[in-house]
Amino acid sequence: MLLRLPPSLHYPITITSLLKKEGDDVEKDEALLWYVYEAVNEELDLWGVLKPVLRKYPTRFESTVDGQIGEWKISKGDVIHGPVDVVEITEPCAHEVQFGGMCAECGKDMTESSYNTEVMDSVRAPIHMSHDNTTLTVSQKEATRVEEDAKRRLLASRRLSLVVDLDQTIIHATVDPTVGEWKEDKDNPNYEALKNVRQFRLIDDGPGMRGCWYYIKLRPGLEDFLQNVAELYELHIYTMGTRAYAQNIADIIDPTRKLFGDRILSRDESGSLTAKNLQRLFPVDTKMVVIIDDRGDVWRWNQNLIKVSPYDFFVGIGDINSSFLPQKQELGATNKAALKAAKTEAKEHNVNGTAEQPADENQVSALEQLVTMGGGDNPRLLQEQTNAQEETILHQVEDRPLLQKQKELDAEDDASADSSESTSSIDEPLENRQRHHLLEDHDRELFQLQARLEQVHLQFFEEYDKRRSSELGGRVAALRGEKPTFKDKDVDLKLVPDVKEIMPQIKSRILGGIVVVFSGVLPLGTDTQNADISLWAKTFGIVIASKINRRTTHLVAGRNRTAKVREATRYPDLKIVTTQWLLDCLTNWRHLDEEPYLLPVHPDDRGELLSPGSRELAETSWLSSSDEATGSVLTDDDGNQESEDLFKDTGLDSTSPIGYDEDEQAAVHDELKEFLGSDDESESDTDAWGEEPAAASKKRKRGEGNDGADDEESIEDEDEDQQGSRLSQRIKRSYERSTGLREVSSVAPVEQQERDDKVETGDRPDDGYPENPDEDEDDLEREMLAAFEDDEYDENPEETTENV
Repeated sequence: MLLRLPPSLHYPITITSLLKKEGDDVEKDEALLWYVYEAVNEELDLWGVLKPVLRKYPTRFESTVDGQIGEWKISKGDVIHGPVDVVEITEPCAHEVQFGGMCAECGKDMTESSYNTEVMDSVRAPIHMSHDNTTLTVSQKEATRVEEDAKRRLLASRRLSLVVDLDQTIIHATVDPTVGEWKEDKDNPNYEALKNVRQFRLIDDGPGMRGCWYYIKLRPGLEDFLQNVAELYELHIYTMGTRAYAQNIADIIDPTRKLFGDRILSRDESGSLTAKNLQRLFPVDTKMVVIIDDRGDVWRWNQNLIKVSPYDFFVGIGDINSSFLPQKQELGATNKAALKAAKTEAKEHNVNGTAEQPADENQVSALEQLVTMGGGDNPRLLQEQTNAQEETILHQVEDRPLLQKQKELDAEDDASADSSESTSSIDEPLENRQRHHLLEDHDRELFQLQARLEQVHLQFFEEYDKRRSSELGGRVAALRGEKPTFKDKDVDLKLVPDVKEIMPQIKSRILGGIVVVFSGVLPLGTDTQNADISLWAKTFGIVIASKINRRTTHLVAGRNRTAKVREATRYPDLKIVTTQWLLDCLTNWRHLDEEPYLLPVHPDDRGELLSPGSRELAETSWLSSSDEATGSVLTDDDGNQESEDLFKDTGLDSTSPIGYDEDEQAAVHDELKEFLGSDDESESDTDAWGEEPAAASKKRKRGEGNDGADDEESIEDEDEDQQGSRLSQRIKRSYERSTGLREVSSVAPVEQQERDDKVETGDRPDDGYPENPDEDEDDLEREMLAAFEDDEYDENPEETTENV
């Protein structure tokens, strides 16, 4: 051990003598050397006046440990200006393994201290290496050695480590006493579904759970799943339940302890009820660790995580050991009923005037809430969280939520039966009516999860073998008879790949390159980039964008009739899909066909397709990045609101009611139809530009001398031009529309006027002015000005005649 001078000394100091030689024994608090330092003190002189006096003070430096003197790092006469290493002392015991405050090897008390104690000996072993015991700690050096030994053992058997969550990952639990009653009632419609439900009672748990029966439903296929995965992974349990709860679950799923052994970590040892930390089990290296859990936020979306679909057999119960955690974010319109409603709406051409209520503007993601709730080793906060969870479990016992849901289901059955009786001539006895069951189990998640774990395991060891083969010289070296540089038991751990790199490579091959924009999926005010669905999607290499543009591949819409849905219809290659498509892709690790998930688009919402060469297709869309409420809010590229004045111009404020009546709905629909382009205005802007020169040439004939018949004919042509010219109609509507953009500034007006004069006389400039009006924007501007002049002529025919 190296002894170091503490920073509390009066530097600079001068070493005056070394009291020990190399090889001498030394005990704790025994002097090692003498040094002197200088300090200024105020002292009374002969006349009784205080004066500053510089004096030298000799002091000795004492050993803080027992051992034998090794090598001195300083010499007599050295002037030292700060903390440095003084001497190396060989200790008889390094105290690298401690148990309950005592050294596990020599039995010394690691908590004792004296006047010379700068740092407690207990900090030498700060790392918890045991799953089930917080009193056993080791040093960093010992932890490294233990983990390296474990990795060599796993590599030799070609296995990885797998951390398994319990609740809603491989089991589902409840404390509702209704389950016990239904299990004994053969006439209950849920009797068959509860046959395999296991139960146990916790006697020594908290006040809210003492004597409470726990009912456990194993996820379908769990036994085979654990047996097969155990051949590829060493299994660890990590749960937010208590140790007594975890032990009882282990007795059910692994009665012989061949799968998990004693590798069980509960909230009693982890020190947190809000977050899980992989370093608690693997403090040095996590390269060979994979996690399966139904929540990614508690892991802060660690790259070692495979998120699984939550197992929710007991309807509405959720995770009883995480009842106080933030609720999982609800996503818009993911179920079949919502999709069916969207199809019906599109078929019937009904305008949906309802709108989702905006969420709280201060809403934060579940991950941010967990960070705020995390108390670390704060015993007061941990006790508050424990009490809150016990209270929730107690309420579940008293309120019986499953019984209430079954009663609601029975009431619906009775109502449907009464309605059918009115049309049936035969009355069916009440006791013979078929009751619908609340509980059913068609889950197949573990079968898919096993395939994903096998894929990660295969990719990991393929990469490991490749690196090892390269280090050994490859097959050519083996054919030459060259000896390898090391054997299997001495494998170089530097060649071990990292799961954090393997997993993203696999995921990016599946869904990489997809650019997603959300519409109606998350509540207004949610941070789109940090929402759970976004963080999960990003682990697959998916890009989450705020606006639709030419790079967008998918619009994930939770509902129909949004501005983004209308905008997306203009892009021919953009897929408009339901939220379920993205969830199924992430859950199944597959790029699923979009066809079954396409969102039915209302016919009135189908916009004007952009041609491949259109300039609009190459530009970033002007559309808002948040249309999840009743209107569109213009935003910048970062998704932030561009101007509060724009919201105020609408006449709304934070207390304004959300939604419109029927008249307002019709007005809003007509305005959007006019602004975005409806079905009868399906021509592109390019087509409109192409028609304008012909229409303008016809209108110019009105200025020439013609008889009355010709005037009548020209008026009819004028009416036809007004109906056929998209450009003139759009320009007129832009002036009639209520907006603050009334002035248009142009560059070089004098030069433009000269060019327009030449156009009227049929002359062309000699500077290569293009004959085709589509080849230059100046031609477009010229024709727009001509259209304005014609419109003014149409509006004031009498005045124009007088001028002529």
